[in-house]
Amino acid sequence: MKKIFLVFFPAGAAAALYFWYFNNANSPFGSYFADRMGLAMAFGRLAGIIAMLGVMGQLLLVSRAGWLEPLFGLDRLTRRHHLAGLIIPLALLVHPPLVVWHHAMQTGNTFLAQYLAVLRWGDVLAAACGEFLIIAAVALSLPFARRRLSYEAWHNAHLGAYLGLALALGHQFSLGRDLSAELLYFAWVWYALLAFTAANVLWYRLQLPYRLYRKHRFAVDRTVMETADVMSVYIKGKELEAFPVEPGQFALLRFWAPGFRFQAHPFSFSAAGGGELRFSVKKLGDFTAALHAGLRPGTPVVIGGPHGVFTARRMVTGKALLVAGGIGITPLRAIAGRLAAEKKDCVLVYANRTRKDIVFEAELAELERSGSVRVRHVLSDEPSWAGEKGRVDADLLRRLVPDLAERDAFLCGPPPMMAALRRGLAGLGVPEKQIHYEQFSL
Repeated sequence: MKKIFLVFFPAGAAAALYFWYFNNANSPFGSYFADRMGLAMAFGRLAGIIAMLGVMGQLLLVSRAGWLEPLFGLDRLTRRHHLAGLIIPLALLVHPPLVVWHHAMQTGNTFLAQYLAVLRWGDVLAAACGEFLIIAAVALSLPFARRRLSYEAWHNAHLGAYLGLALALGHQFSLGRDLSAELLYFAWVWYALLAFTAANVLWYRLQLPYRLYRKHRFAVDRTVMETADVMSVYIKGKELEAFPVEPGQFALLRFWAPGFRFQAHPFSFSAAGGGELRFSVKKLGDFTAALHAGLRPGTPVVIGGPHGVFTARRMVTGKALLVAGGIGITPLRAIAGRLAAEKKDCVLVYANRTRKDIVFEAELAELERSGSVRVRHVLSDEPSWAGEKGRVDADLLRRLVPDLAERDAFLCGPPPMMAALRRGLAGLGVPEKQIHYEQFSL
């Protein structure tokens, strides 16, 4: 079934493009490819089709679909979503001028007069507003803008894109010749793609998390401060042994309390088992600061997930190297626990600025006493520290772990640190298939 789902959208998109060509080449009014006026309409329609296919593809990439996400990882799908989103505004900017130009040539009106006339047609003004909202959401996701926005503002802009999509749909049905009764094959394909996309988004993003909540009744049991700025949230519920978490995965948490319920944020499981789940949250922004100050025991939690492929299942060797930076310890703490239970040789290198920044210090010491996990703390800003000092780089790893080419390397920390380590490990002969990482910036 997964294979059918994987080919359904690409095959449907290819069929839609084929029927676009066939319908325009064999129109009852003659081929649209025969003159400038026809070409303007044909390619105006193509731009609209590509824009809508792009939107549907984008929604599928972030639908958290169970048949798609395990193959690539939600973080990689999300990054492809960001990159592919650049196609949509280009197509949206091309579509209206070409269609207006066609009608201007047909009527003899000036371009501006025809544009104002077209805006009065059914659902076109709404579509123009929808186009603006979609393009605005894409623009605000560009790196230079995204860095200046809070997560909440960025998230609200994306909600505006959903409204934009809804506004843009109407003119397809009321004015789109490709969806007319005489062009049934294109219409069948198009409606199938729309239905497939909507079903995945509604099921995986809305219905499934609430079904999980009804089954498990997740709620905050207690909070524990691990360091001055890291708080662990313990969640209990019913039948948690049936909740399928792999160490290293993450979930999207929606705390059902005033000030929190309209936002779902990703957090790694730092532990799971014993009838409870644990997420460890560092105070990094407005949301996490509010969480530290205002989260109370008993708060219901809607959990989307678990997500991610950053797990020990990815290992291709029998030994592991775990490299964490700061709060990046959270998924690696869980993975280390699994490897310790399985008696697998594991080295954990954990970078922090000072000793007071070390999260789970006592737990990591306990894991080390198990015999199969060796923990090496590296501090960059504590001169009195008797252990390893400086920054974690390829040279330090080569010294601490001489057999690192024989190990699977799991990396989690600040993006610049991970990028440098990936390059460094590759330079030291660690095969790419043995280097694992995940970044869930959603």
